[in-house]
Amino acid sequence: MFKRKLDIHISQDRRRDSLPLKISLKAFIKLLLPYWKSKDSLISWFMLALIIALTSSLVYIAKSVNSWYQRFWDALEQYNMPVFKHELVIFCILATVNVLVATYNSYLKSRLAIRWRAWLTEHVLKEWLSLDVYYKMQLSDKNTDNPDQRIADDLSLFVTSTIVLILGTCTDLALLFTFGIVLWDLSNAVDFTVLGHTISLPDGYMFYLAMLYAILGTTITFILGRPLVKLNFRQQRYEADFRFSLIRVRENSESIAMYKGQKQEESFLNQRFVDVVKNYLLLINCEKRLGFLTLGYAQLAVIFPILIAAPLYFAKLITLGSIMQISSAFGRVHDALSTLVSNFSSWAQWKAGVDRLALFFDSMQRSEELKSLNIDDNTAKPFVISKLTVMSPQAKLLVQDLNLSLDYGQSLLIQGHSGCGKSTLLKSICGIWPYASGEIRIKDKNNMLFLSQKPYLPQGSLASCAFYPQAVGDREQLIKYLQILDLPYLIDKLDVEDNYSHILSLGEMQRIAIIRALLIKPKVLFLDEASSALDVKNEKKAYDLLFNTLKDSIIISVGHKLELQDSHALILNLDQGQSIKANVK
Repeated sequence: MFKRKLDIHISQDRRRDSLPLKISLKAFIKLLLPYWKSKDSLISWFMLALIIALTSSLVYIAKSVNSWYQRFWDALEQYNMPVFKHELVIFCILATVNVLVATYNSYLKSRLAIRWRAWLTEHVLKEWLSLDVYYKMQLSDKNTDNPDQRIADDLSLFVTSTIVLILGTCTDLALLFTFGIVLWDLSNAVDFTVLGHTISLPDGYMFYLAMLYAILGTTITFILGRPLVKLNFRQQRYEADFRFSLIRVRENSESIAMYKGQKQEESFLNQRFVDVVKNYLLLINCEKRLGFLTLGYAQLAVIFPILIAAPLYFAKLITLGSIMQISSAFGRVHDALSTLVSNFSSWAQWKAGVDRLALFFDSMQRSEELKSLNIDDNTAKPFVISKLTVMSPQAKLLVQDLNLSLDYGQSLLIQGHSGCGKSTLLKSICGIWPYASGEIRIKDKNNMLFLSQKPYLPQGSLASCAFYPQAVGDREQLIKYLQILDLPYLIDKLDVEDNYSHILSLGEMQRIAIIRALLIKPKVLFLDEASSALDVKNEKKAYDLLFNTLKDSIIISVGHKLELQDSHALILNLDQGQSIKANVK
């Protein structure tokens, strides 16, 4: 599986901040390889080859322009109009070809990025949603924040930045090799006199000076810009936390309005935003210090080669065209050697994104290692539980050594004090709770349905909400059940797409969920306080409808109301004590 290839295992003390460079590089390699080793990457390899070819063309054009500088400025110095006009035509041709090549190069990079991102997103979503990882992560890892942002934003940042920075670095290396040779050829050993002093310059002195200049700038940049990695990591986290808090206000707007909790929400949101602002100020202050260096460094690089070559020009050892060619070649070599200086902020953001993805994949792997009970369907009896023990994540004993056997058509009501583990017991039986032991055998394990206290209504039409998780169903039956359960006013909205989890009341949503069970007809139905918002009359109507329609199904309910005892054949009381025992009456 895709996730298992990202075997990073990051210690808990490193999970809240940026990671050491060694771990980041290891995570990068493990993020990079799956796609490029897959069959789906064949077209991308072809696109990458085209990009490399176009990049090589850009390097060749840059070299041609560099040679053009000498001819053009020499023509100006010599007042040679025919050569001047000829070189203008040459420049127009080079510029046109450069625009075409650069445009298609950028286009192919974008196409490559979206193909890679689409593949990564598809596989990451598959792994995140498989084996209940998305659920277990909330239980096992409180430090890996905002998985939605890591899938939506960090994956995009990783793909785009990797393509831009790595291909940019390869381009810089090509430019360094090409213009390093040009600069070396333009700086032959020479002796000249300045203010009565003889100065001897060795072969390739311009190349040596360019390297010295770049190494000095890179060293200072690394020292000043090192905090950027940690600050970018924190900034992404704070931004995601603030956005998530805003989403929670939107999703719970009705409750907040009823509680009149605007001030508390405003205070909490402001505190979240204060974290964003504080870290952002630290970030831009660091970038300001780095900006003084990088901008000053870049400005000085413009005049530096001219200052070095000027004495040779005034000594009439080189021409004006040679100075311009030296300046252009020096600039290219300097830019290639100074890639870390000019792209340090981008590299810092890239590393922060890699770190966040590394933490996310590590958390997914840890969550996958939390094994829930395996439901065995190789059984003669429909529903058997043997020695089931359920714990809380904090190792609190909830249910101990539960033995239970149910036949088709039987119903069970689970009751007990709040917090005694009723809902957790259902989660264990359904096979999603990782803190349980024992044996569960359900003959129809692939035909079970779980209804929670607050039903999940997906995005889409009301009909799709009722049929969920199936795509379609019997529409006539749906209309019939809406009428029976006093929801005839919703029939006209069956094909209307809206956010029904905000529009409908809890009682309406619970009745939609009960209709879902009636339409799907599961062999095993779990109801976790699934009728808590219904009045006694509607609740009895709903349960009577369930029992009459699902006569051959096993129905297990959790509820506090005494009226539910009359509807169920069996009752399981979870009594709280020193040693929690569960007995079926």
